[in-house]
Amino acid sequence: MIERNNNEDFLTYGDRLLTNRKSYDLDKIEVYEMLYKKQASSDHVRKCLSNLADTIRLQKESVIDNNINKDIDNENLENDLNKKYRSTTEINKDGTFTSDKLLVMSEEDSKDVNYLLKAHKYSISAWELISARNNIWNVHSKADGIQTLYSSKIVVKPRENYIWTKEDATKIFNGLTSNYKEKINIIPKQYEKNNNILVLPIADFHYGLYSDILSTGNDYNLQVAEKSYYQVLNDIKSRVENKQFEKVVYVVGNDFINSDNLSNTTTAGTPQDTSASWFMLVTKATQLIVDGIDMLSTIAPVDVLYVTSNHDLHTMFGIMQTIEAYYRKNKNINIDTSPLPRKYYKFGKTLLSLSHDMKVKKALETISVEAKNDWSECEHIILMLGHLHQAMIYEKQGYLEMMRLPTISGFSRWSNTKGYVQTDKKNQAFIIDGDLGITDVLNTILK
Repeated sequence: MIERNNNEDFLTYGDRLLTNRKSYDLDKIEVYEMLYKKQASSDHVRKCLSNLADTIRLQKESVIDNNINKDIDNENLENDLNKKYRSTTEINKDGTFTSDKLLVMSEEDSKDVNYLLKAHKYSISAWELISARNNIWNVHSKADGIQTLYSSKIVVKPRENYIWTKEDATKIFNGLTSNYKEKINIIPKQYEKNNNILVLPIADFHYGLYSDILSTGNDYNLQVAEKSYYQVLNDIKSRVENKQFEKVVYVVGNDFINSDNLSNTTTAGTPQDTSASWFMLVTKATQLIVDGIDMLSTIAPVDVLYVTSNHDLHTMFGIMQTIEAYYRKNKNINIDTSPLPRKYYKFGKTLLSLSHDMKVKKALETISVEAKNDWSECEHIILMLGHLHQAMIYEKQGYLEMMRLPTISGFSRWSNTKGYVQTDKKNQAFIIDGDLGITDVLNTILK
């Protein structure tokens, strides 16, 4: 709002217009006309506004000099001064924020971006400094005599990509829980050295996507997603309860989360309809993955494979580091956190290739080169792709079998607009024999 507020005197209003002129998209002539309600030559405007700026500066110095207690206890110097100093926080129309405070700091501190953000109560992980202006104020303290303070004004904006810190990872790590007591010592109940593995991919989960009946013809939010996720895990567990496995291969990533940053966009910047804050998505998604691993680890030792994707590349890579640390002492859990675009998993004479997407026509060439050492030893090479939200089987290329995985996620407005309409909500798990390849496909179909 650039009009004068009811509680603003002339000098306060003039200070606000001059300070925020560029963010308000005003030139000096427009500022003059708003203040004085008349027109003038550009030369007169320049001189008048220069004099006004000097008057405002002198008025501020006078206010500080008249109000500061000359015998303030140094321990509470900054707090006491700020009670008298007119500290302000302002939201600008371009989405930036302006903060003005009186700070006790050194000259070096005044040049430190992180120090300024913290001093103005902005998280260095979530906010980015755009500009800063620091003016020196000298006051007298009972303990230390003359003290140098700074009238500090900064302009900040939310970061597009959140910066992970050690404190963030520690907070998420400490908040994780398990329904399984003495988790590190879980004994898999269905483990047997029998040349069989269970492969469970959760593809295109898009946790955090928001859709409703009006926009897409279906409802999808955090509650629906969580219910669907646990329904898949419980269904698979119940259907294999009489079977034995050497391993469970749990495939995560593959657009597990719908958006990748505080701005609610994909990694490349495409806006998304989002049902929760990025912070909540990171916390709850980490817990979902922990729950999935714990549930599957009661069957057999679990190998977790992280598949990178286009919606959540940065966020999921960070989450997987937390997951790896969480299970670092568990000999039955192995976590693959590498950000390679294609993952390979060899079991007997069967080679699994996992990728979010790739050109199907180049799949044979790509896999035979990247996995050349395993290729020659295997009779079954199976490529599992996500991304298109539909179960598909492509024509076989030599020994290479290629398929697309379905999804249990909701439909987005974008996919509906493009005509990529899912026929059903389905997840597929696979029982693989090391010598025979895929022997069983377990379909979990949600209504």
